[in-house]
Amino acid sequence: MKKIILIVDDDRLTLSTAQNLLGDIYKVVAVNSGKQAYKYLERHTPDLILLDINMPEIGGFEVMGTLQADSRWQKIPVIFLTADRSSETEVECFRMGACDFISKPFEPQIMQSRIKSTLELDGYRKDLQRRLDEKTREMERITIQAIMTVANTVDAKDEYTKGHSMRVAAYAEMVAQRLGWSEEEVQNTYYVAMLHDVGKIGVPDAVLNKPFKLTDLEFRLIQNHTIMGAEILKDFKMFPNVDVGARYHHERYDGNGYPEGLKAESIPIVARIIALVDSYDAMTSNRVYRRRLSDDVVMQELIKGKGSQWDPDLVDIFLGLIKDGTLAKEWMHEEEMAAPLFDSEKIYGEAMGSQSVLEASTDYLTGVLSKRKGESEISAGLRAAGGCLMIIDLDHFKQINQTHGHLAGDYALKMTADVLCDVCGKGIVSRTGGDEFLYFAEGMKNREDAVNMVNVILEAFAKKQEEVELLKETELSIGISLSGVDGHEYEELYQRADKALYHVKQNENIRYGFYHSANLVRTPEQSKSDLEAVLELIRQRDDRQGAFQVEYGEFAHIYDFMSRFSERSSQETQILLFTLFSSDGRDVKLERMEIAMQCMEQAICKSLRGVDVGTRYSSSQFLVVLMGTEKENVRVVTDRIIQNYFKLYGNKDITLTFDIADYR
Repeated sequence: MKKIILIVDDDRLTLSTAQNLLGDIYKVVAVNSGKQAYKYLERHTPDLILLDINMPEIGGFEVMGTLQADSRWQKIPVIFLTADRSSETEVECFRMGACDFISKPFEPQIMQSRIKSTLELDGYRKDLQRRLDEKTREMERITIQAIMTVANTVDAKDEYTKGHSMRVAAYAEMVAQRLGWSEEEVQNTYYVAMLHDVGKIGVPDAVLNKPFKLTDLEFRLIQNHTIMGAEILKDFKMFPNVDVGARYHHERYDGNGYPEGLKAESIPIVARIIALVDSYDAMTSNRVYRRRLSDDVVMQELIKGKGSQWDPDLVDIFLGLIKDGTLAKEWMHEEEMAAPLFDSEKIYGEAMGSQSVLEASTDYLTGVLSKRKGESEISAGLRAAGGCLMIIDLDHFKQINQTHGHLAGDYALKMTADVLCDVCGKGIVSRTGGDEFLYFAEGMKNREDAVNMVNVILEAFAKKQEEVELLKETELSIGISLSGVDGHEYEELYQRADKALYHVKQNENIRYGFYHSANLVRTPEQSKSDLEAVLELIRQRDDRQGAFQVEYGEFAHIYDFMSRFSERSSQETQILLFTLFSSDGRDVKLERMEIAMQCMEQAICKSLRGVDVGTRYSSSQFLVVLMGTEKENVRVVTDRIIQNYFKLYGNKDITLTFDIADYR
């Protein structure tokens, strides 16, 4: 499209001449006064304005002043037209903001050259501005993402504050809007509120999550998060005064807050807003021991604290937001989620005398033995009669927290603990933290008895899954060690049960495993049958069963790649299965096998071409597909892999073999 040039001149001859000179190259619009120019500009935006200086009524300099004062027009390039060639006039043209000036009468080549240069420079300016705007938007997106990541990280430290920072930011934004603040001030308030708790990064999780009375030291640690947050944010320049919210959001209107005991109007208003909405979110969030407070109760509390804890004017504004439903949001509807998840009297009674949850004999959430108490009693049982130790892991627990919230995750843990307590009788059950439990059966040294007990646990859990919808998203994985066979001391048995659990979790088709069975690896003879099984499964792939159900999701992609390659090429494709095994027939510990496996993977990756593909097939095997390679050339690749493996591994207790098959 042609560029649009607006010519403003009271001389008809000048307008006609300009149109004749420029009409073939540009779309020329001619007007004969400043008023006509304004009328045109109200509806259109030209690419360039040619503006006469000396005109009746409204002169060119006055028109230029109006253009520069209006954001709609100030970036349109202007070239002055004048018969006055004095240096003073030239200086004044540029002072007013003109890009250039053209003397009358026009020299066609000079006029066209200057117009072309001005439009090109304006195009460069616009392109640079567009790129700058894109970079600025990208920086803003990155900054906002960083802020949200920090806020979510802080919230994740506290079991019950998922989404807290975002809700506080949203409430603060609403209050700022009700105060009539500008859009920029409202946005700044939002992000200042989003980061108000950033100082909690430096507070130990055990203190943040302690459900009982804090010691003086612990309370000082909590208080210090305001100062720590301000220090973290003091050099953050994207939003003004961003550290103010972090430092002062625990100040009280009556001067009894912290860290500085500021009073009334001496507390920055953004901090007063955050203090109010922060308290509101605390009162209206579910806890494991109680449901959110009703709006009526919350409003009574806000009125009670008006003028003492919070700014009275802000309380009135916020009460209005509550009454008109602006703050309404959805809550959990399941009554079982809202009810207390544990016998608070029993647990509080046992733990209130302790200074820390870690020192309590009972886990505060599930009611089973705490980690420390469980370790103590299991150690005593081992010394007395030996037994069986199981590590029981609740799979997919993280997804429950992410999808349904931490309250739902707590409920899943409590239901799992109830199952274990119901079926384990006199056995010792403890929670070691997170989604992991211990079960110890004193005197149980027989593998068959252990399997029977595991089946009882799994059957009871399956029955509970039918009753509780939430548990259908989970599974149990169990690692087992037996005293005498796998060790005698607690630490020794725990490490071996943990290794067995790792093996179980690497194989999705099994739910439990013993330590000594986890140490077994494939033999060279078994490796041949493994490769034959892989080929058979590939040939019968229509229903995607068998090998394509292994944990490594890339396996199916390898097959698809092989199929497409074979269709396009008549060249051969070789499938290799590399297998690690004990060189002397002795058992290989799982940790040694994993080290050797990593070395084998590196050796394979170093030796393959860009077109070749591969994946882990088991804890001791790696599957490789060589594209377009004839069988007689495979030996070059395998020799290189074996040589690299032994260089990397450095020991000879675990050796390497391979099997080859054609794929057509």
